[in-house]
Amino acid sequence: MQKEKQWLTKTLITHRGLHDNKVYPENSLGAFEQAIEHGYGIEFDLYLTKDGEVIVHHDLFIKRTCGKKGVVTKIDTSKLEDYKLYGTEYSIPRFKDVLKLVDGKVNLVIEIKRTHRVKATCEKIWDILKDYKGKYCIESFDINIVKWWHKHHPEIILGQLCDTYLLHKLEVRACRHYRFADFYAVGIKNLPSKYYQKICNKNKDLTILTWTVRTPQDLELASHNADNFIFETNRKNPDYIPLPDKENTYCHRNY
Repeated sequence: MQKEKQWLTKTLITHRGLHDNKVYPENSLGAFEQAIEHGYGIEFDLYLTKDGEVIVHHDLFIKRTCGKKGVVTKIDTSKLEDYKLYGTEYSIPRFKDVLKLVDGKVNLVIEIKRTHRVKATCEKIWDILKDYKGKYCIESFDINIVKWWHKHHPEIILGQLCDTYLLHKLEVRACRHYRFADFYAVGIKNLPSKYYQKICNKNKDLTILTWTVRTPQDLELASHNADNFIFETNRKNPDYIPLPDKENTYCHRNY
């Protein structure tokens, strides 16, 4: 199936939105508003909660972001306003509210977090996404989630996230998801890689994204080994890259 995925490599992508975890927390509506204002794509993370809502959050536990004990999938989503991110005005957002905010203004890279409830999670996410008109793709570390989307919605641009951990790398290689994934999202610590060079040489349509580019050294690796990158920046950290141009003129993969 031929898919229109050129957009995936044209514009740089912010990691959990354009955030600083002071005024604009990661995976918050504020961070997403900032990314939209600057014209960047947005990468973010989804969980299905026990009470049936799809919410945006990275960690399984909420201690780091909300300062409270608990598991994000078990929170009461009727009280999301109680879960303030990094002590700011922003709370954990619902997926449907993120889509309403973005409304096709920028591209989305949507990561579905690992879960034992693959079918219920993916079906609920599709129910929310099915009428969305903007450009987006789905990715996951979970090979079973990737398989579900390939089986049920092969028309969706689909990516396999590749971790730096050996067991996950072996799992991904064993599944050979490059046969149907449109892109691999590879940790910057995995680059350069003879393995990804090999599969790209054999699968010319496979796109390589890399995460998370923070330093000039990361940017140098990304420029030669990926088609686009997901980045973070922090003006108060001298080791981080400055805010880059939104258009991806950085990457010229050499294989």
